[in-house]
Amino acid sequence: MLIDIRNPLAPAGTAPLAPRSGLGLVGLTERVRLAGGQLDHRNVEGEFRLQARLPWPA
Repeated sequence: MLIDIRNPLAPAGTAPLAPRSGLGLVGLTERVRLAGGQLDHRNVEGEFRLQARLPWPA
């Protein structure tokens, strides 16, 4: 199963909408790996992109 999530990046210099702990992607990566999958994230063309591949039937 492939999960693909995309969000526009906030304009440079803007404050985040909510306080952050900085551990969200670390926790997601850990959980996906425990399930036997892979998680990738990156900024591309003004978007934040997250893809998770899980070894589950669709």
